[in-house]
Amino acid sequence: MGDGAMDSTENTGIFKHFSHLADLSTYVIRSSTSECGTSLGAILQLEADIGLWEARMADRPEAGQLADARRELGFATYAASCGLYRMAFGGIRTFLELSFAAVYFSANELHRRQWVSDKRDFSWSEALDENSGVLSKPFMREFFEHDVEEAAAYATLAARSYRHCSQFVHGKLAVTNSLPKDVSFSKAALEDWVTTARNAAQAVLFLLYGRFAAEFLSRDNGQLGATLEHTLSHLKSVRTVLGLPLEG
Repeated sequence: MGDGAMDSTENTGIFKHFSHLADLSTYVIRSSTSECGTSLGAILQLEADIGLWEARMADRPEAGQLADARRELGFATYAASCGLYRMAFGGIRTFLELSFAAVYFSANELHRRQWVSDKRDFSWSEALDENSGVLSKPFMREFFEHDVEEAAAYATLAARSYRHCSQFVHGKLAVTNSLPKDVSFSKAALEDWVTTARNAAQAVLFLLYGRFAAEFLSRDNGQLGATLEHTLSHLKSVRTVLGLPLEG
């Protein structure tokens, strides 16, 4: 038998292997959308809303980091729907890192350039520092003072989501023991992922609002306002900015 025939046989076996995994994933997707379709749809809506802020940032040098972040959220959502839960949690962590990096770099051009040229690492702990991070009172006060008192809750939400995802990334048995050992559906794992993804995406949306609202909302065509109304309309500052009646 010639080398070509052997290669063909080997490739057929490889194709069957991955096709089998694809078939399993298709079955899991059916279960995921049947059991948690509304929740997954909410994550896709948050991704689309973040995409509108990304589009408004298109001319800014840090826009690429936010585009990469949103892409990671999309891939993570697909992985979660396929039953690849550990990978999906890792995707949320990358989404958080890149999103917070985009905002951090928007106020630190030298650090962005050093990061791009691989002379500096992005520090998650530095970005979340309560005194100098991107959701700290001093940072918020300079860019959009109306939401200063609301930022701490979203910093906590981001930190909690990041830590939870890190447990999966590092293979901590306390969380990974509950995951399926093969490509199969787990409603509990998917619901845990959806909750974490929703918290992370809401924190990122608030971060974009806090950093860019003063710059973008004055010339908004209603699209960015709609993203805030979808998710953050319970906040006093958002209701004030959008001209919505204040509750109570």
